[in-house]
Amino acid sequence: MRSEIPQIQVITGIGDADLEDYVAQLLFTQGWSIIFRAFDWNALVDYMKERSNELRTVIVYTSDTTGFVSDSILTFGSGLTTFISLDDVPRTAHEIMQKIRGQLRLPLVHSIVQIKNSGKDSPQIQESPRKIILVTGSSGAPGKTSMAIGIADSISVSRRVTLLDIDFRSIPLKEYYSADNYTILSLSPVDKPKEIPPIEKQEIVVVDIGVLPPIHEVVEDRRWFAVLLNSLFDSSTHLVYVAQTTKQSLMQLDQFMREISSLTKKIPITYICVSVGQAQELRKAQAAFTNLVTGERSFILSQAQLRPGNSGLLDNLLTSNKRKEIATIAASLL
Repeated sequence: MRSEIPQIQVITGIGDADLEDYVAQLLFTQGWSIIFRAFDWNALVDYMKERSNELRTVIVYTSDTTGFVSDSILTFGSGLTTFISLDDVPRTAHEIMQKIRGQLRLPLVHSIVQIKNSGKDSPQIQESPRKIILVTGSSGAPGKTSMAIGIADSISVSRRVTLLDIDFRSIPLKEYYSADNYTILSLSPVDKPKEIPPIEKQEIVVVDIGVLPPIHEVVEDRRWFAVLLNSLFDSSTHLVYVAQTTKQSLMQLDQFMREISSLTKKIPITYICVSVGQAQELRKAQAAFTNLVTGERSFILSQAQLRPGNSGLLDNLLTSNKRKEIATIAASLL
C-alpha cells in the first residue's frame, strides 16, 4: 500500500512510549521516513541544531515529552520545518493521520521538480531515488539473513522491494525461501557479477552481503567480488551491521568500526546486537556493545526475535508483537 502523500522525513518527540510506538508504526505503514525518535525534548533540540536547516522536516510531538519547551518551536519552526502537536487528538489512526495531513502543505511534503510543461497545469513530481540498504555482520550466524528478510518484509508493506542475495558462502536464498510481497534475487558467483542487475529507481533494494572479507582486502583487491562490493558501497544509502553478544562477534564489530571508513563514503550505519547467553554474561556483553556504538544508531534484540520458525525463517516475525521491533528498524532506514 503506497501513501497518498509522498515520503517525508519525520522526527517524533512523544512523551508516552506506547503512543510514540503506535505513531511510528502508523507513519511507517504510510511509507514515511522516521529519521529520529527523541525520548526527551533536549535530545530533539540537540538533533535539530545539528541538522541542516535546508532539509524538509516534520516534527510530531506531545507537550508531555520530558523537558518540553514551547519556545523551541519558534526557534526551529520555518517554511521547511513543521511542528505538529498530537495533544488532545483522539488515539485512533484516522484522527492522528487527519491531524497530520491537515497541517501539511504541499511544498513541504513533495520533492517537486519543475519540468517543461506538457500541457498539464500542475508540476510533475519526481519520486524518491532508489535506496540501497546493505546488510552484513559478524561471522557465527548472528542473524544477517534473517534481518535482511525482516527488513524487506516490513518495507514491502508500503514500497516495492527487491531482496538481493550476494552471500555466496551460503545456499542461494531463493532456493529455500520465498516471499509474496517482494522479489528475491540471488546472484551466482559463476557469473562473476561486478554490479547489481538493473532495478527500477523507485524500488528499495535490500542486499544480503553475508560476512565481509577484511576491509583492506576489499579496498586493494581488484577481482570481481571486490569490485562488486565497492560498487555496492559507493551506491548504498544505508548499512546495517548485525552482531551477537559473544566475545568473538563483538571483537569483529570493533574491527569493522575501525576499518569501515577506508571502504565507504560516510553513509548512515545501524548497528544491531542479537542477545544470546546467560543473564550475567549477557548484561556485560550488552554493555560492551553499547560502549562500542556510543553515538551511533543501534538496537538490541533478543534471539527469539530472529530465531527461525518451523517453516525455515522468521515465523515469529509474522506476529504483530515480534514484528514490531523489525518494523521500527526498517522504518529508520528509509
